[in-house]
Amino acid sequence: MSTNYQINHVNFDSKKGLLSDSCQQQLLTYTESRLLTLLLERQNDIVSKEELKTFAWEHTVVTDSSLTKSIAKIRQSLSTYFPNDEIIATVPRVGYRLDLEKTSISEEKLEHEDETSIVLPIEKNVGNQAKKLPLRKLFLVIKRGLLVLSIVLLAYSGFNLFRKLPNDYRDYVNNDYSAIDITNNGFTHRIIKPKDFIIPEKIKAILAEKKCNCIFMIDKVGDHYN
Repeated sequence: MSTNYQINHVNFDSKKGLLSDSCQQQLLTYTESRLLTLLLERQNDIVSKEELKTFAWEHTVVTDSSLTKSIAKIRQSLSTYFPNDEIIATVPRVGYRLDLEKTSISEEKLEHEDETSIVLPIEKNVGNQAKKLPLRKLFLVIKRGLLVLSIVLLAYSGFNLFRKLPNDYRDYVNNDYSAIDITNNGFTHRIIKPKDFIIPEKIKAILAEKKCNCIFMIDKVGDHYN
């Protein structure tokens, strides 16, 4: 099956469930898009209710009421573009038919077209021909501009961050605490402790086992060291 259909001036992207022309867009649900796709594939033929339900809802069992409501929503969306045409006809007790006797349809793959083009109607005497207004260059310029702006903002943020980092962590220690450096096995341990607190040897032995350049805060609460 094709993923793109053209009903006169209206394009239907079945993959996205999108009906659109040069002025407006209508978005269908997944189920509604499946129903319309099958009716387009079988245009002017009667498609039974059971076949429509099986195709649109796949492994889910639904009632005729659900199908009727979905068809009504599709008709409402199509009426935006074709206010005077009843494109989907009801075949009582049987199913539905996409009646395109007055509305031509073409079916095509659109990979070769520019996805960023906008189709604009020309004068009436040109028929269904349209001109495309390429927007790719404009989008590229905007995209590059946003990229450059992002890089500038990141650079400025980094500059402010490093400018404000403290040169010496001791400048930010509370007045009730002091900070010292102890070197063990080639690693420097920066220790923050209460001013009158003497680090016991067993704590120093524990820190000596830590093979990292780290900052520790040591305090004593009762008989416990934190």
